Amino acid sequence: MRLFSKIYTILLLGILSMLIIHGNLNYEAEIQQFDTDMADNAGQIAWIMAGMISHTWQESGPETAIHLIEDANHANRLIDIRWVWLDEILPVHGAAHPELHSLRPAETVAPVSFTALDEQRLKQRYTLMPVAIPGERSGAIQLTQSLLPRAEFTQKMLIRSLSITTLLAFVASIIVYFLIHVKIRKPLEKLSRKAIEIGKGNLIPDLEIKGEDELAGLAGIMNDMCTRLLIAKEKIHFEHLARLKTLEQLRHTEKLSTVGQIAAGIAHEIGTPLNVVDGRAKMIIAEPLVHDEIVDCARIIKNQAERMTLIIRQLLDYSRKKKSQPKILESVETIMRQVFNLLSPIAAKQGIPLVLNIAPRTKLACRMDTQQIQQVFMNVILNSIQATPKGKNVQVDISNTKLKSMLHTDDQLEKFIRIDVIDEGEGIPEDKLQEIFTPFFTTKQIGLGTGLGLSITRELLEEHGGWIEVLNRPVRGAQFSIFLGLVEKEQ
Repeated sequence: MRLFSKIYTILLLGILSMLIIHGNLNYEAEIQQFDTDMADNAGQIAWIMAGMISHTWQESGPETAIHLIEDANHANRLIDIRWVWLDEILPVHGAAHPELHSLRPAETVAPVSFTALDEQRLKQRYTLMPVAIPGERSGAIQLTQSLLPRAEFTQKMLIRSLSITTLLAFVASIIVYFLIHVKIRKPLEKLSRKAIEIGKGNLIPDLEIKGEDELAGLAGIMNDMCTRLLIAKEKIHFEHLARLKTLEQLRHTEKLSTVGQIAAGIAHEIGTPLNVVDGRAKMIIAEPLVHDEIVDCARIIKNQAERMTLIIRQLLDYSRKKKSQPKILESVETIMRQVFNLLSPIAAKQGIPLVLNIAPRTKLACRMDTQQIQQVFMNVILNSIQATPKGKNVQVDISNTKLKSMLHTDDQLEKFIRIDVIDEGEGIPEDKLQEIFTPFFTTKQIGLGTGLGLSITRELLEEHGGWIEVLNRPVRGAQFSIFLGLVEKEQ
């Protein structure tokens, strides 16, 4: 987990930084304390010896005092003790250490300690303590301490500091690792997995994170959210079922409205074969016919009965309320000719020819619910018949086209079947052009439409991955263009 690595790395670097800073400060303090202890030790020795040398110098002479210093030097192997004259020391160290100029035997109450290079270019600590002696020339006891112990002490301190820092960093890294792993990483992984499951639709509130911290609280919130989503999902499911039921009812209502308009035209279509059947039946009853004439009359009656049966069956098939069928591969031309058969009586009654034009080499296979696509064609063509004056045509052109889908955001070109339904009516007012697909919107007279036809048409086409467009023709009339996805061959 990248978040775990980031948190762990940041915390570990922070701990390491604090340990390094603390170790460095402690190291500097120890070295400074070591230097202070060295200077204090030398200062105490110089102070004691200064009094002894001053007294011996005054009582027994300078030779005895110098011998006393040499004896003390042989007794202490860590500190080199010797007698020096201040006027000889100042030219050597005075420039680098101005405090040496202030050394006065009568005034000095503390020794002066400093570090400098000796004749062998080795760094040494020098401690000078002026001694009150007779005469005009000022002298001092010089204690020289090698800084080699300081270097050894420094090395030991550095090793100890690094060891302690490394050990503390190791222990801290283990503690931080397990703390983050148990308290942060595992709960976050559970939360992440649960979020993915919720995205896939698993809304069971089974997330469990122990504790009373924020992550445990977040787990409780996610469980509550899952519970609410389950309730909302059930509610949406029931609302969806109710909507589908209402939608199916509206579609069926629109079909029944269309059936009512078709029925009047079909009455004439059925009336003609009924007259033929009636006439032939009377001939058989009233006139003495030979066997062949009777057979001929019976054949005519049979043909006319089949014709009436076909008309009534088509109307009944269209008007029946059926469930949505699985989409099958069907020819658009077949469905269109069935619609023409149903609407021809209405068109003929109003003196409006229906013209079907199919472009050469047009591919017509489409995967569809035949009942729904039949209703689409029926709604659009019936609107065109009602909008066209007597003596004018309603023309249906079918062709193939390649364009971008109106229902998807990609820019890929796809192949479609295009069905243009063209009338020669008054057209659609420009201010109404964007409203014609609104449910219950209609420009027809009362009794000629429900205002649901085009809205249901658009919805059915979208379920098939298609769409419908409308525009006013340059001269007169309107053109509805239907687009359905083309299937070039069976998979």
